[in-house]
Amino acid sequence: MGVKKAIKQVCVTALFVALGTVTAMAADAGQASGTDVNVRAEASKEAGVLGKINKGTEFEILDKDGSWFEISYKGESGFVSKDYFEVTKADAVIDGSSVNCREKASTSAGSLGKFADGDYVCVTGQNDGWYRISYKGGSAYVSKDYVDGDYVKYTAKIANETAEASKVTVYGVVTADGGLKLRKEASMLSDVLTVLPKGTEVNVDRVGQEWVRVVTDGGLKGYVSAEFISVREGVRTTRSTGSGNGSAVVSYGKQFIGTPYVWGGTNLRTGVDCSGFVYSVYKNFGITLNRNSAAMASNGVEVSKSNLQAGDLVFFNTGGDSKISHVGIYCGDGTYVHSTDGKGNGVTVTDLNSGYSARTYVTARRVLR
Repeated sequence: MGVKKAIKQVCVTALFVALGTVTAMAADAGQASGTDVNVRAEASKEAGVLGKINKGTEFEILDKDGSWFEISYKGESGFVSKDYFEVTKADAVIDGSSVNCREKASTSAGSLGKFADGDYVCVTGQNDGWYRISYKGGSAYVSKDYVDGDYVKYTAKIANETAEASKVTVYGVVTADGGLKLRKEASMLSDVLTVLPKGTEVNVDRVGQEWVRVVTDGGLKGYVSAEFISVREGVRTTRSTGSGNGSAVVSYGKQFIGTPYVWGGTNLRTGVDCSGFVYSVYKNFGITLNRNSAAMASNGVEVSKSNLQAGDLVFFNTGGDSKISHVGIYCGDGTYVHSTDGKGNGVTVTDLNSGYSARTYVTARRVLR
């Protein structure tokens, strides 16, 4: 029986008690190591492409097939080359008795406690001879000599972690459909400070296996359930001052050029209408917009046509009246990508400043701020 199967079997029959805290298993997960990484139908470079993924979004790891990771992708399995994928969370067990859990990756670092043989840990990275693990709302380190797991060796290398920490922004995106309660303490019995709507972004102060401590843009600090927040690294999607994120949105949207127009459709592969296309593209980046084009015009902030950036939403009046009836995503080069039932018939790229588009243009909104 493999290590992973053994871990899961133990998990089904019991919960590990580590350092006095009952800890449940977490799924192995990983993310693309760059942008526009192909997810293929089979473990082969010749296999069909199911879609593309970007760094910052985690996917559950189902298995490993040679040099390919099998991941859960949009309700089905897909394969990503290990050259473009890094493990962010790996299930593991302690192999040894009275194993020190240390503050830093050094035998001279203070001990936070000791693990018993068979205790469960979640590995989030590695540094020379050490694995970084999730521990009581933060991170700790355990010598590699005492950690056993199928995917731990594929976790990201943490080179000079303390020096890089100040350069990396860690933030979270609320994924709960009904919103997420921000509590004063890490307890279901603690007071609720506010409810964060789905898609809300918050700065992450500390990450634990069950609770994440966050700070809202309004300055509220509290705890949210780790189950309903996606923790990411990099520039916050809705607070970017540059066009880098907008370019990623455009790149992602353009891969669906040719998808047919379907009224009311939101499936980027089988059919979308204009707002369904924009809605689904932004949904991939953790941003939930209003569903139809007229309502979508209230998202974000207004921007002039002369100051458009890649990723901005552009709106049109195609019905001959004053109502907004069409929307697309500005590409940054005088064109926009959109889904149309007109001459283009589906997802296509059109010149913004000539012909019908120029005559019917109404306004633009920026949701990447």
